[in-house]
Amino acid sequence: MSDEFYLVPAYDESRNETGYYTREPDGVSGMTVSALADFCSTSQPSVVSVLLTRIQSSDPVSNDLPDCLKPFAGKDLRLVSNDLQGRLIVPDDACSAIAEYYAFEARQYAGKQVATANYRSMAKAGMRIFIWVRTGYIPPVLRDSLKAHTSNYIQRLENTYDHVIADHLWSVFREGAEVLLLVEKKMRVPVDKMDLCDGSIGTRWSDYRKTQDWATSPAESYTHVFRDQRDKQYAKAYQLTELQYFRKWVREIYIPDYLPKYLAGKFGKRATREIYSAMGELNPYVSELTTMSRKTQKEDQLYIHYQQAKQRLLKEQIEEVEADQLSLVLPSEG
Repeated sequence: MSDEFYLVPAYDESRNETGYYTREPDGVSGMTVSALADFCSTSQPSVVSVLLTRIQSSDPVSNDLPDCLKPFAGKDLRLVSNDLQGRLIVPDDACSAIAEYYAFEARQYAGKQVATANYRSMAKAGMRIFIWVRTGYIPPVLRDSLKAHTSNYIQRLENTYDHVIADHLWSVFREGAEVLLLVEKKMRVPVDKMDLCDGSIGTRWSDYRKTQDWATSPAESYTHVFRDQRDKQYAKAYQLTELQYFRKWVREIYIPDYLPKYLAGKFGKRATREIYSAMGELNPYVSELTTMSRKTQKEDQLYIHYQQAKQRLLKEQIEEVEADQLSLVLPSEG
């Protein structure tokens, strides 16, 4: 069996493995003992190792384990894979039970409050989805079923029918779709209904064209109709003769230079570095842009917001898949 499975690791901003793993191709996930100890905020990994030994050596029928741990009594709590290092990676269902134990069953200890908070943060989505978010994994059976992008931006693109632009003009809202799809599909970045990535494009483009000799005609305007509380807004529209310059600018300037700045401003430097690292596009510019001399509370908050948004997005997408498909995605480790 081990030859059939290989591990997909999660990385931190320095491309070090964090101890979170997802097994291809079935998506069963897990943590190393150290990662699990950190998640449960115990003083050291050996504390979790002792608990694992107790669980595995317990009689499946007659044992005094807490109820959340009883289903794992007598079982080998090791995720089977082709891991050449032979690391003990605890399967996600066992991780969830152990996290529940430390959050609610274990005696009071210094990190119990953190353990409780961590457990609650992942309980709704489940431990497996919690780790999928960190490893960037989408199970094969879902890859064709999941939307290539979120419904929010698609709805916004669909509402182009709500406003009319003269034939000799174009708008950033429409032409910026290339960037929106890049953000949602390739980067897998969750977006909210009120996100204004195309607003960032519009502002940058407006400033850029002011310095160009070919921008001889003043920008015109049209009424842009949002399908939310923003309702009708005046937006700029440009001559078709400028469209060729806009497309080149998006490709050669906005995407490489300004998009990383937009993401860093919205989600923070840590999340932005993680996004580009996952794509294999952490170039020197993005690396310098996302380097942090020290951690700050704001950066931590932005990163938590990013992870919660990813977890929420993946959960919503999976819920859209039929129950019979989902049963294929979540096989039992046993």
